[in-house]
Amino acid sequence: MRKYVLVLIIFIVAAAVCFGSGKGELGRGDLKTLTDNIIKWKNHDITSYSVKVVYASGNRPDTLFEMKVENKKVVSCMQDEIEITNFSGAQQYTIDAMHESTKKLVRKNKKNAPMLYIVKYDEEYGYITSLVRIYNPKVKASLTPDDFNYRIKVFDFVPEEPVKK
Repeated sequence: MRKYVLVLIIFIVAAAVCFGSGKGELGRGDLKTLTDNIIKWKNHDITSYSVKVVYASGNRPDTLFEMKVENKKVVSCMQDEIEITNFSGAQQYTIDAMHESTKKLVRKNKKNAPMLYIVKYDEEYGYITSLVRIYNPKVKASLTPDDFNYRIKVFDFVPEEPVKK
């Protein structure tokens, strides 16, 4: 048990250092930051792009999605270097889908929630570059099967059309 707690603490610290925005947990006050970044994203009017997204959860290996998005929909995707034809799992990692899911997290998040969210944004375009979900060490609540750590990292974003400034 002690070893598990130590590993959990190391994971929390590593997640905060590697992916943290410096703002701490994602709460209702961060809705303005999220909204500002969604507006920044929409002002660029980018609907087609290529992007790489890494999803990691618990002790499962990281999953790499290399996607091409056209008109806000995934049109091609490699998952861990294997071409896939069913894009339903990858669609949740488009920029617009991540903005929408993060908006829902902000609205339902509470200070005493068992899980915390840490988010970072791209300064130029406003898309989410990382979203981390970690256990809230300040809460003594028991965890449910739905309470698990994960991290999403977005990189190698390339717009496929002229970008509005």
